Amino acid sequence: MSYFENFNYYPALRARPAEVLGYERLDDARKDGLLPIFTVGAWPRQEGIAESIQKIKAAVGKRSFILDVTRESLYMNSATQSLLEPEQNFANWRKFVSAIPNVIPVVQITPSAKISQVIRQARELEQIGTHRVAFRITGFTEDIDKVTAALSALATSENGLVIIDAGYIRETFAASLAASVTAINTIRQDVEDAIIAMLATSFPASVVPHTDPNSGGRRGVISILERVLHAEIGPDAAIYGDHSSIHARVYATSGGRYVPRIDYPMYDAWAFERRPETNSAGYVDAATSLIKDYPEIKDDDTWGAERIVAAAGGEIDGMRTPAMWIAARVNMHIARQFDLSRQAAGDDEDDLTEDDL
Repeated sequence: MSYFENFNYYPALRARPAEVLGYERLDDARKDGLLPIFTVGAWPRQEGIAESIQKIKAAVGKRSFILDVTRESLYMNSATQSLLEPEQNFANWRKFVSAIPNVIPVVQITPSAKISQVIRQARELEQIGTHRVAFRITGFTEDIDKVTAALSALATSENGLVIIDAGYIRETFAASLAASVTAINTIRQDVEDAIIAMLATSFPASVVPHTDPNSGGRRGVISILERVLHAEIGPDAAIYGDHSSIHARVYATSGGRYVPRIDYPMYDAWAFERRPETNSAGYVDAATSLIKDYPEIKDDDTWGAERIVAAAGGEIDGMRTPAMWIAARVNMHIARQFDLSRQAAGDDEDDLTEDDL
């Protein structure tokens, strides 16, 4: 089994404080069993790339992680732009990642990059650090030729992971499924033994459309479609990954008032309680209602669940902002999906016969 196939779950996170904190508060056993994908950018409430890299390094410790650069124009600045310059086979990016221990860099592919620059970049990145690279495809068919050419040029294809990122799939599920299958088949036509991970997210930009009409806008349940997509593609075709219960795009916040809301991730859905027209004290009532409906929260061993239990008891110091509850949701979601991925892998092993061994 190759290095990348040792992991059953690839959670993608932006290098924003809330998302990094959610990952950081995972227990060591779960951290050891997954390989996170972090994306750096000029995110809100963040001073710069150097600061976010330091926070990532502190969160992962000595573990390996995959690193990428955002393409969201709203969150790009001169520093991120320079990392995407294709001159000298993306020399700026290669220099940047070479100084980060345990990093598995994403091979950068831009519209202006020549296929020769992408191939040479991949080869040179393979020679440093962990001697492994990742490729990220966000447009399904675009750039696949460059990815397969660069993957084929590595010392072995086992040193590369191809990440197909379907983005937000809630309104485009059928089309996203068809495009994902086509992309996987196209890649494997050129590189038969390519290792592929599938990313997607179905967490909405707003939960309001998902509120129970009889709740007065106070609660609701949102189905998780990422697992459905992966099941339709087939677990043998790609390794499971998602956006860690974060919407595919970051939207600038305007500040001012906010609606206190707590989300509780389950295996197949996110339950939420929100309290319009309240201040941070609304978190106490939201937490109390969640525990009433989902008493298993009390036995949940995650940091995020512990914050819900504490809030229900009136302890919300340090948890009075939406960002902290995003961190709690990310923490619980990653833990839940890691456990589910590990369980699925165990079931597959149980299904093996002597002829398979």
